[in-house]
Amino acid sequence: QQIVFMLDCGRRMRSQDGELAHFDHALNACLLLSYVALRQGDAVGLSTFAADQQHYLAPVKGTAQLNVLLNAVYDLNSTRRSSDYLTATTQLLARQKRRALVVLVTNLRDEDDEDLLSAVKRLSQQHQVLVASLRERILDTTRQQPVQTVEDALIYCGTVDYLNARAELHERLSAHGVPVVDARPGDLGAQLVTHYLGWKRAGKL
Repeated sequence: QQIVFMLDCGRRMRSQDGELAHFDHALNACLLLSYVALRQGDAVGLSTFAADQQHYLAPVKGTAQLNVLLNAVYDLNSTRRSSDYLTATTQLLARQKRRALVVLVTNLRDEDDEDLLSAVKRLSQQHQVLVASLRERILDTTRQQPVQTVEDALIYCGTVDYLNARAELHERLSAHGVPVVDARPGDLGAQLVTHYLGWKRAGKL
């Protein structure tokens, strides 16, 4: 099996979650799954988008590939660029001809709807796709806080509306046969590994 991480380096990945930005959590999650997949005998590669300089590493087997990945991302940073899913998909399809598991790591917003769906549909024609979406911890915290004032109520309602719109986007992706991992940044690595190993056991990879 070949696995390619399609890593968003754009401005939405600059959100902070604890001491680390979403982008740093995403890198850690990609490297964790890379380590596990390489140990399983799979080939791992990387494609970045919305970065100042695009990176592409073709999938390669062997534990030495982990060092190649580390060298490729050690100086990689998030940018203030917008995330163009359609262009990123076109570039990846031109490079990755063999069928692979493409793990799109990003922070989905409700405004992504049409462009993201179009990009994922194109990817799914040739590859198996998993969308990994990072969810801000503050959203969960706000939803669990008691509502005592009008301001609290407005913040709560705004948070719930945002989460509902985000959930609707995830449901639309699932309806097209594209699984979505919706995780808080610190939990992303473990959830990706769980999905991957589950698919391996089920013979889906």
